[in-house]
Amino acid sequence: MELHRDRNGRFISIDTNPKKRSRKKPKSKSKSKSKAKTKEKEVVEESYSIRLLKKTVKDLKRKIEGLASGDKLITEAVEQAYEDPPDLYIPKSKKDTRKRKNEEIAVLHLSDLHIGKLTSSYDTAMAEERLMLLAKKVNHITEVRRSSSKIDELRIYLGGDMIEGEDIFATQAHLIDQSLFDQAVKNGPAIIAKCILALSEAFPRIHICTVPGNHGRNGPKGSRSHPRTNWDNVCYEVLKIYLLGSNGNRKETKNRITMEISEEFYIVDRVYEWGNLMVHGHEIRGGFAGLPWYGVAKKAWGWIDSIPVPWDYLWFGHFHTYASATLNHRIFLANGTIESDNEFAQQNMSAAGFPCQRLCFFDEKNGLISDNQVYLTSSKDRVPSRIRGHRS
Repeated sequence: MELHRDRNGRFISIDTNPKKRSRKKPKSKSKSKSKAKTKEKEVVEESYSIRLLKKTVKDLKRKIEGLASGDKLITEAVEQAYEDPPDLYIPKSKKDTRKRKNEEIAVLHLSDLHIGKLTSSYDTAMAEERLMLLAKKVNHITEVRRSSSKIDELRIYLGGDMIEGEDIFATQAHLIDQSLFDQAVKNGPAIIAKCILALSEAFPRIHICTVPGNHGRNGPKGSRSHPRTNWDNVCYEVLKIYLLGSNGNRKETKNRITMEISEEFYIVDRVYEWGNLMVHGHEIRGGFAGLPWYGVAKKAWGWIDSIPVPWDYLWFGHFHTYASATLNHRIFLANGTIESDNEFAQQNMSAAGFPCQRLCFFDEKNGLISDNQVYLTSSKDRVPSRIRGHRS
């Protein structure tokens, strides 16, 4: 340090050490490195965003093209049904002239047919065989009940998964015995129509209600298809043409068979004053041991408020398990399936019951008064568990 005079004669101290005088802090290497890394990161993120955007555009383009081709196929399917209907035998219904005080309406829940599915014990031919057996058994059970009640009307609830599908999960194309087009247009509707016409021999009046299932989806889960673009709905539209004619005026079935195809995921049918809510069941989540009763109850309470039509009974399939439960004056009815030896259902839903469907009878005063599990296998296949291991 040295003393010097300023212009006013005052002494001031001046630092003569050059090192201290020019003490400029050098730029931090760590900061420059950090800035470089930040810029590099921004470039990488921008590049990733561009790649992601390109992939999204590509996926959307592919989905749009798929939807267009799917809609085209559906249009062609219905057009073919108009042009080439199968030759179906339409029986006359038997008249029951007996006088009885009681009157009942029969309700048949027909769901999870999976026509086109191929397993070690199930294919399209077996589906037709079991449906014709079902019609025979339903007619017989009804005839037995007619000893005490007049039963002229049958409601048929087509509950979805009527066809197996083709592309809703990986490898599905290797687990079917015919194409999706054949399932939904050529064979599926014809097989179901044969069953319904066989039932019409015992019932002067039949009313059919429908909802679509998840196996009718036009593509895998998450695809952006319109909710109505469902191959179950195609199957129903073709079935309607087969049963009622292209304009709904087929002479043999006019005033005998009516059909309502739902435009929603649900339908509510009134039997007398009792409301039957039908859904397929894939909307239900949660639970254990195959049947998610907690999920059923949770959905049911939501549907009480969100579905504008009051209902008393909830009908659903999807889980391939025949069961029922009652909660707060509402009855939940789960349907079985007509297929068998489905490894996916056994592994993922613990569902391995015997092929069966549900037949119920309602009267005006009490609602559901008879619930029947109609088995579609021989009694030899259904043996008690204690001797199941000793079958020859």
